[in-house]
Amino acid sequence: MRFFLFSLLTLPLLAQTPHFSQPEALWAEWRRQIPAFSERELKLLPESDRARWELALRRVQGVNAPLLLPPELDKPTEALWLEKATIASTYTERFNSFYFLNRLRSNKAIDGLADLGLDEMASWPKHLRLETLFTTAMLGAIEPEQIKKINSIWESYKKTSPEDSLRAMVSWLRTSLAGKNIQKPALIEATPHAILALMDAWNRVPWPKRSELMPPGKLELGCDSPFWTALGMKSPSEDTLTQSHVGIMSRLAEGVPNPAPRDYVERIGAPWITDSDPLAQWYGFQSLTRFATLTSEMSKSLDLVIKDKNLSPLLKAMLLPAIEKHRPKLLSGWRKSLLVGSDPVARSLAVEQLKEALKDKEIDTFIKRTWSIEEYDSVQNLIKAMSQWKLNPERHIELLKKLLEHPSWTARLDAWRELNKLGHECQWPKAPLPAKIDEDILSLAQELLRKNNPVRIQVEFEEHGSVVMNLNPINAPMNVANLVLLARKGFFDGRRVPRIVPDFVVQMGSPRDTMDGGPGYNVRCENSLDWYGPGSVGMALSGMDTGGSQFFFTLNATPHLTGKYTRVGELEDLDRAMKILESLELGAVIKQVRVL
Repeated sequence: MRFFLFSLLTLPLLAQTPHFSQPEALWAEWRRQIPAFSERELKLLPESDRARWELALRRVQGVNAPLLLPPELDKPTEALWLEKATIASTYTERFNSFYFLNRLRSNKAIDGLADLGLDEMASWPKHLRLETLFTTAMLGAIEPEQIKKINSIWESYKKTSPEDSLRAMVSWLRTSLAGKNIQKPALIEATPHAILALMDAWNRVPWPKRSELMPPGKLELGCDSPFWTALGMKSPSEDTLTQSHVGIMSRLAEGVPNPAPRDYVERIGAPWITDSDPLAQWYGFQSLTRFATLTSEMSKSLDLVIKDKNLSPLLKAMLLPAIEKHRPKLLSGWRKSLLVGSDPVARSLAVEQLKEALKDKEIDTFIKRTWSIEEYDSVQNLIKAMSQWKLNPERHIELLKKLLEHPSWTARLDAWRELNKLGHECQWPKAPLPAKIDEDILSLAQELLRKNNPVRIQVEFEEHGSVVMNLNPINAPMNVANLVLLARKGFFDGRRVPRIVPDFVVQMGSPRDTMDGGPGYNVRCENSLDWYGPGSVGMALSGMDTGGSQFFFTLNATPHLTGKYTRVGELEDLDRAMKILESLELGAVIKQVRVL
């Protein structure tokens, strides 16, 4: 292993002519140091090597590095995308212009599809769904001519595209709740995915409107509840409700208005406080600060949770904001126990909640405690917290300069960026020496590059079947190698799916069964301009170079992710894969992930 790294380091010294091979690019991107070539040397570089060098320079994003993203993706504006819409000809271009103009709330979002004929519409890719975009455009349209144009193209799409009853019902629910006169489709089957999607749409509506349309009295969500019919579903079975429990709890929590009015509390309450499922509590705890005060019942439930000796450090950390608001006398003790505890994720969340500066000795002690690779999240949140504290500027700079030597590269990078924000220019940070896991990842990445074959990894879910990822090591060698190593260790086996957003993503890979944490180290980003179409596989992040074990599948095209999240590949057999992903319930269990 040491010989492998030494050979990479010495490659340029042995070269007789300029070159930038794949092994050199791999090592350079890990070091976050791209070799400089003179204009003459660049001209002598083989075309493929020069392209590789230019991409590496953009991916590293070092000092004076050119941007990876074009302007319309880096800083999208209506003017840029209206211009793109006028020349859009491929399905990708048309979708992108429609997508971004909707995100920019343009009343001309439909323009990219305006000249799309029936023949072209009939051959539109079946998984590149437009229902959400049509709905958003309709909700934002004001002028009668625009509404007419949207309706006309939408009708053509309905006639030529495969029927999708769930997306159609979501469109009806969103438009009808907004006061648009839309014909209601036939009630659809209640499935866990349908419940998530329709409750998502329901939550987008202001509470007064939801309250008005809800069944009277306190919300009951049994099989016979009229609430399901109001959403557009047939009555769910007991098994479906059981399977959907975490999803229902999560959507109820996400639907809490901020601030929560009294009638919301009376009609729904906060049933997740004492829920038996940790993932339901994880979602629910985050909403408790939206309640100005707690009812007697909610207050008793919160006290039961506070006294629960089996409550995990992670859930204690998620509860901190609610403790601060509803039990402030307990806050100091709770936070201190998490800051000095053994759980690095809980510690990072506790730091995030610090509103006032720690004393000098406490900061120094905290930095010593977090002086390891696996404590990166804590350092990330400390750097963010320090930017809010009223620290002496010299002391602030002193602490950040110290963090430039942290064993985690991402901590060094964040410290460097913060120093530059403060006007303290300093050299681009050097990467630390590779740890054992870095050596393993680099060694396997080199092997995958040499073989130049796709890597196939199967993700098998309990009771739902399996999907296969087809990963591209040429595009993202470090991230693909990392997923292979984790799969071989059984890292993902038995873990849960903590995030499902219909028509967007399914995310998994956390060792906490939430969206927290990772394998205890970070992997460099290997961003590219590969399009995030339906069935893409990407790495979840909390900032540049923070990838680890969490990854996601896209359920539709998500072009705003392009170039911002490492895309490692795509799903095989998209028809089958989509059916499986859209059958999953929130909290579904991964039976096994294995390299084929």
